Amino acid sequence: MKQLELLTSKFRLTETGLEIEGKPEFEEWMDYGQSLKVLDGTARQFAIGDWIIHGFETYEHGRWDAIQQIWGNEARETLRKYEWVAKQIKSVLRRTDLTFSHHEVIADLQPDKQHHWLEQAAANKWSVATLRQKLSEKNYLRLYKGDMVEVLSCIPDIFDLIVTDPPYGVTEYEWDQLETDNWLKAIIPHLAEQYNIFWFCSPKFAADTEMIFRLNNLPIQSRIVWHRRNMAMGSQAHNKFIDTWEMILHAGNRELNFPKEWSDAWFDVQTFAVPQTNFTDKKLHPTQKPEGLIQRLVEFGSYPNDKILDPFAGSGTTGVVCKDDRECVLIEREEGYTGIIEGRLGISRQK
Repeated sequence: MKQLELLTSKFRLTETGLEIEGKPEFEEWMDYGQSLKVLDGTARQFAIGDWIIHGFETYEHGRWDAIQQIWGNEARETLRKYEWVAKQIKSVLRRTDLTFSHHEVIADLQPDKQHHWLEQAAANKWSVATLRQKLSEKNYLRLYKGDMVEVLSCIPDIFDLIVTDPPYGVTEYEWDQLETDNWLKAIIPHLAEQYNIFWFCSPKFAADTEMIFRLNNLPIQSRIVWHRRNMAMGSQAHNKFIDTWEMILHAGNRELNFPKEWSDAWFDVQTFAVPQTNFTDKKLHPTQKPEGLIQRLVEFGSYPNDKILDPFAGSGTTGVVCKDDRECVLIEREEGYTGIIEGRLGISRQK
């Protein structure tokens, strides 16, 4: 490699890419791109990527037609890959003890996740295939089988968001027993200093549940109505109106992560259909909540790198919608539904 030809006053080649100082003229930039052809190794891909990024951001004619004057049409897809990975991974995170392909595997993750997985790959000497396999194992999800009070007493985690659909105490199911005060007392020691809670409850006990929240010093911020009209189709009532909604109590002290674009997603009435066997969102649990609704609560109630808890996981919907830039802990007491979660999410329960 003719390393000396790559050292100039405006272009500085490092072990992890290219640093450009000042404002090189377009012709200087093109000449340096030609010089990069003599480079090899991991630094080559990153240097070419950094070079392309600079051209796109600096010169009006720094487009693919100019780049292809040097590299030719046949290299276009490869060059796009170099540019994308270099843009995604900042130079401070790039590692010389891993290949460019290792970096490509984790390029679409958040920077802290990139750092974590590159560290793991280097420390354990993982191949690219092993790194890809480890990423597919959904390490951001943890599933515990057991009573939520007992499980929470055994784990040290602190959570930024609770999203859960606990038993309502309104059916004949053996597990449908209402113990709101005990559940909240188990959760409170695990709340972050700033937190959000989204807690589903039956309209029948909404007032009682809210009072228990208040007695436990959990400030109510919103009372969200989930409108689920399809569940009432064909129903009849004699001494009351047919109910078409359920309550979600929102408690906490943290600003919600609303999207910048205003829409009716901000409203305290949320309309989503109940999962059904003929839907894409298939019914796997008798009281299952819609993926779209749970996803909205997770996205609005948390931020990247947050830790989320669903202590009554049911069929695992909270885990399904949780992105890998957050961590999610699921707790489910019933063996059958724990198995459903394992199959649905492709994970195994904690031992």
